[in-house]
Amino acid sequence: MKTFSAYNYVPLLNLKRSDFINLRTNYEIFIPFGEDNLLPTQLNQLAREVPVHRAIINSKSSYIVGRGLASENKLISKLIETPNNTFETLDTVLRYVVHDYLNIGNAYIEIITNPQKSFSYFYHIDASKCRLSSVDNDVLIHPSWSDFKGKNDENLISLPLFPDFRKGPDGLLHSVYHIKDYEPEFYYYGLCSYFPGMRSIIIAGLTNLWNQNRLENGFTSPGLLIVPGVNDDEDVAVLEEEFNKFKGVDGEKSGDIIIQYLADLSPGQTSQQAKFIEFKKNEEGNWLDLHQQSELSIVTIHNWFRSLTPYSGEKTGFDANRIINEYEIALNTIIKPLQAFFLRHFDQIFKYFSLPAGQLSFINEPPIQRINPLKFVWEARRDAGLDFDPNDPIQKMLIMQLKNTFNSATPDPNSTI
Repeated sequence: MKTFSAYNYVPLLNLKRSDFINLRTNYEIFIPFGEDNLLPTQLNQLAREVPVHRAIINSKSSYIVGRGLASENKLISKLIETPNNTFETLDTVLRYVVHDYLNIGNAYIEIITNPQKSFSYFYHIDASKCRLSSVDNDVLIHPSWSDFKGKNDENLISLPLFPDFRKGPDGLLHSVYHIKDYEPEFYYYGLCSYFPGMRSIIIAGLTNLWNQNRLENGFTSPGLLIVPGVNDDEDVAVLEEEFNKFKGVDGEKSGDIIIQYLADLSPGQTSQQAKFIEFKKNEEGNWLDLHQQSELSIVTIHNWFRSLTPYSGEKTGFDANRIINEYEIALNTIIKPLQAFFLRHFDQIFKYFSLPAGQLSFINEPPIQRINPLKFVWEARRDAGLDFDPNDPIQKMLIMQLKNTFNSATPDPNSTI
């Protein structure tokens, strides 16, 4: 497997059959996530390297968060505006949480309070930095698990899982709330829902890398260059120096050409003429088809809709009706169920702090506004932020009445349908 980024991490697709293993004998203090414990690192890198995959995660996150959170309760409204002592809002914290949940299948929120529980602060924790302890009910946080040095690592932070709290160096109580997706045979960690289609995502990434290499190589074909009449090392050195002038700055832009030098059979008699043998793989069309198929598969494994993704993979143009129809389907089958899922978790936290539950809601707005034909014209103008006059005879008409009188010289406000 080729490395996907400059972090020199080669992704492993191997998952353990389950995360419920003989922990104390195999691992010192943490439960591994993936066979090399770096599965979240792999998922993050794939999200950075595969455009369509990342576009779907971003699009899905945006639709789930919508225009943000709202509440008619004053306490909850204040919490939405100031969930912590930074300039973040609860909308911002939730956006990070939703992104981690969709990308990694896990999300973590740090909760800070005092012994009196007179306030509550909420902070997002990068899910790729978190592992669960194998010896107690703690969440272990480390900036780089590939550099983890053991239980005495000075960069390791240990916080209890909610509803347990522990006093920190600041004198306040700290806890971590863990949100995870369900996956059979996985007890401690969740798993991202798109994981069964991981190979399609990697194929899309590799085809992008292949296209990049082709572009950097000037679309030169790999092959074997046979150069006869080279009889000593000095001739080889001269030719190598000449060939290097055409290999680019780093010497890796020559299209993987192999050069073979052949000596004369006898003085003045060459074995054959110079020639270039191209390594033909007959793969040009196959690679294009493979790339397109992998991107279409990515949309499917994400359980998402093509018209709601910045890249749809189709040349159908802008279809407003399809967008609004697919949004309504997504709203009822994916967006609202996930919103309810996150609200249930927040309600659990609110109950702990004796805050009113069931008072938090999402503000959903379709990507395209469809005018309700049963609205009055003045109502539609008001909703669009335009000047309106409820007493204007034309504006007192229904939208559907106005459409029916479009070709008339003067609309009749008393007309009926």
